[in-house]
Amino acid sequence: MTGTHAGRRRPTGAGRLVAALTARRAVVAVAAVVAVVGAVIVPPPPVTTAAWTDSERAYGLVGTSKFTCGTDTGYAAAASSRFVRGSLAGTDLDTVAAVRGADLTRTRSGVVTAVPTSPAPTTDAGGTTTFRNPLSASAGSGLVGLDLAGLGTNLPAGSAGALNQFTRVAPTGTAAAASGLVSDSGGLGVTSTTPASALPGPARVGLTSVLPASTALDRADLTVGAVASTATLDGCRALESRIWGDGSVTGVTRDYGVAGLALELRSPAVAGLSGQVSSTVTSLNTAVTRLVGVDGTISGTVKTGVLGTVNALTNLLSLGSVSGDVSISGLNLQTAVDPLVAGSLTSADGTVTITPATGLVTVDLAKLSGPSGGINGLAPNTEIVLSATAMNAITATVSGLLDGFTSSLVTALRAAVDKATLNVALRVDLTATLLGVAVPVLKVDVVVQGSLSQVLASPSTAKASVTGTVLPVLGLGAALSAVLNGLLTPLANSAPTLVGSIASLLTTTLVTPITTLGTTLSTALAPVVTAVGTLTTRLPSVLSLRVNLRPDQAGYPGGVVTTAPADKWSTSPYQVGALRVALSAGATTVTSIDFATSRVGPVSTLPR
Repeated sequence: MTGTHAGRRRPTGAGRLVAALTARRAVVAVAAVVAVVGAVIVPPPPVTTAAWTDSERAYGLVGTSKFTCGTDTGYAAAASSRFVRGSLAGTDLDTVAAVRGADLTRTRSGVVTAVPTSPAPTTDAGGTTTFRNPLSASAGSGLVGLDLAGLGTNLPAGSAGALNQFTRVAPTGTAAAASGLVSDSGGLGVTSTTPASALPGPARVGLTSVLPASTALDRADLTVGAVASTATLDGCRALESRIWGDGSVTGVTRDYGVAGLALELRSPAVAGLSGQVSSTVTSLNTAVTRLVGVDGTISGTVKTGVLGTVNALTNLLSLGSVSGDVSISGLNLQTAVDPLVAGSLTSADGTVTITPATGLVTVDLAKLSGPSGGINGLAPNTEIVLSATAMNAITATVSGLLDGFTSSLVTALRAAVDKATLNVALRVDLTATLLGVAVPVLKVDVVVQGSLSQVLASPSTAKASVTGTVLPVLGLGAALSAVLNGLLTPLANSAPTLVGSIASLLTTTLVTPITTLGTTLSTALAPVVTAVGTLTTRLPSVLSLRVNLRPDQAGYPGGVVTTAPADKWSTSPYQVGALRVALSAGATTVTSIDFATSRVGPVSTLPR
């Protein structure tokens, strides 16, 4: 074979063998001549596969093989997608029809088989077949310990769904699979930059069966946010590399994404906080109602104080009528605590969140136990380690948050009390018995104005005055008149004492119940902290988490799973799973669920 290869049909079989031997003799002869005349030798360029200008490739010295990837047809290919696989409390999920995946195979002759048979796959004009078998969020409703309902909520408009299962095979030797939150074309919908608004709620895996029972915590779940995996295989390129190159081109691309991974605990005691707070607020509001008004307990304290000052000097006077008003304004206790009770408590590092309204304690395991960059983009078969240090941190953080919440409630209620305004404007008439008749002879005006914080301060900074006026009464007499005038100064001086009595009443009625609430809540929440500590101590021994599962690579649980090609004309299959959750009871694995598994291959062809 001489001259330019391009544009000619290369000889095959015995003809090519003769040509190769002839070329070899010619090279030897030329080399001998050059050596004799001492000429400078310019070696011929090396022969590499890159030197060919077409897709024909000689394999050995006999036969030819042609790979025109993207054009060649007649390949067999397979792809499989499963949102959940594995075992759940002894049930093989592959046998559960409700969560059946999407399996697609194509023979070299073009026969396509899809499992399940419904919905039907679609094939385009080029022979590429696509099969989608998305699951409904209620698919796992009959499976104890697995709840997929959350993945059906909060989906963005136009989403293909968080439980999508997608496969595709083509006659040109390509295969693709995708599972989870992926588009209808198999695109990954979970990345490190996916906004929370574009993510659905979580799925839940029950942990109660492998954790110690507790009345303080009546539910324990692992919540799994949206997950996804994709795998594509260009079988033609892989076979071309194996036969003609160094075999370094596998033709496979794999990726995964996990939007969230958390421990979710529910505490009846935490859920009961709002009820206890509301009950206390109701009691305080009722107490305030009894405090105010001309007949209220503050008015009674004023009357007692005025009469006590007078009686200390004379026993000639009695209490007459009382008029005016006592009011407390601007007291909004419920408004003060509503944001706390309806909101959530989150640790400074964002790893623990407590929601009093629902009683949920949520621990972000991805943030707490995963690498600093999160749990996406990690090496194959990375284990998310639940270390003792990390678990101990959960208990300490929960304790701190609950203590802080209790303190915040007390502070908010006390601040609301302090901001309220007290206004006392009372007239107290004192009477003397003249000729057998009780006659008002002394008018006492009591005024107290200021915030409750001013009233409660010691000494009080509220505006306060007690003013006595002798009433003009016929027949009063000089002696009684002198007694009455002698009372005016002591009454005026009694203002601080009178405000102190009011402050004591307010403390007993409002401040003490608020302080007692703090103590009551702390006592009720103490068992919650203890239960969290017991549970998190146990967790590392019963829960195993891995991401980016690839059976053909190091670190796969149980050892690397190698699936050798059937022959040199076939590729290996390749698989990727987004997340594996394994629960153990002692040495027995109770549950092992792989979320979002995609498998492509093998792709094969006939010698050509």
